[in-house]
Amino acid sequence: MKLFTIGPVEMFDEVKNIRRHSEVPYFRTQEFSNLMLDTDKLIKKLARTDESSKVIYLTASGSAAMEATIMNCFSTADKILVINGGTFGQRFVDICKIHDIPYKEIKLRYDEELSYAHLEKFAAEKFTGLLVNIHETSTGQLYDIKLISDFCKAHNMYLVVDAISSFLCDPFDMDKFGVDVMITSSQKGICVEPGMSIVVLNEKIFNERVALSNIKSLYFDFKIYVENFKRGQTPFTPAVGICMEMNAALHMIDKLGLENHLQTIAALAKDFREKIIKLPVTLPHYRMSNALTPIFFTKNIAYQVFEILKNKYEITVNPTGGELREKAFRVSHIGQLSKTDNSMLIQCIEKALREIG
Repeated sequence: MKLFTIGPVEMFDEVKNIRRHSEVPYFRTQEFSNLMLDTDKLIKKLARTDESSKVIYLTASGSAAMEATIMNCFSTADKILVINGGTFGQRFVDICKIHDIPYKEIKLRYDEELSYAHLEKFAAEKFTGLLVNIHETSTGQLYDIKLISDFCKAHNMYLVVDAISSFLCDPFDMDKFGVDVMITSSQKGICVEPGMSIVVLNEKIFNERVALSNIKSLYFDFKIYVENFKRGQTPFTPAVGICMEMNAALHMIDKLGLENHLQTIAALAKDFREKIIKLPVTLPHYRMSNALTPIFFTKNIAYQVFEILKNKYEITVNPTGGELREKAFRVSHIGQLSKTDNSMLIQCIEKALREIG
């Protein structure tokens, strides 16, 4: 099965070989501590954040990392602004509701581009933080990080960025844009198996919020993760094999050079978008991430095409839920993919369209 999905992705052979040729080792050792400390340096380097930042390694999904971040950084005394442009923006809203954290949301239609006018409506209100999925994976929209950053700086708000499907796919500079928290996961831009999520906290939010928090949770209390990581360990059993894969994948990207890596993904996305537009489909007008392309069909046949690709051609793309289920699906450009793969996928989409008639 060929994967054009945003996570899991087509893993690189060099990374798959990590698990293929070795057993998962025992992890309460200096050797595993050294591997994790090495990974930590690479994460900070690629996120472009200072060494003083703290990194939390959770054996959990990205949604768990989103919830844990809110639990550790905010309370019922806060007031949060959430950019809600799709499934994952809604997830931030749902987490705020569950934890009784006051919030307001900027609700965007699936085809509506975030602009300064949306933010300006809330300029007079006193918010303590802003939550955003910088790439709203359900629609493919990549929000303008500078626009959001400038707004947060002007209004003295903490900025929490879910970069789960954008980190290592699009340009991102945590310190330059004053991002207080960055969230990502193993199965997307890092291109390894699902199972590990990463939360990067700058020194300011750690000292002002996390270190002073009184979180009612055993597993999600970031303070104990930071304390344990002084020796390169996590407080609870990590997904050891994924940690090994992650270290290898980050070294691959670092060796190639982050800019070269991003250019490769951008070129693949550009190639696909230029080729697919020749079919009876449309692409969004808003800014898209390099990570994936949402394809809108002129008739309500998207899910039919998805099933033909999967069942007849052994190709998996990302279906879309909700009101877009029959209108659109999404194609990923990350992992071990090529322009030749793009051409093959488009040929199969064309065959599926002919089959549907």
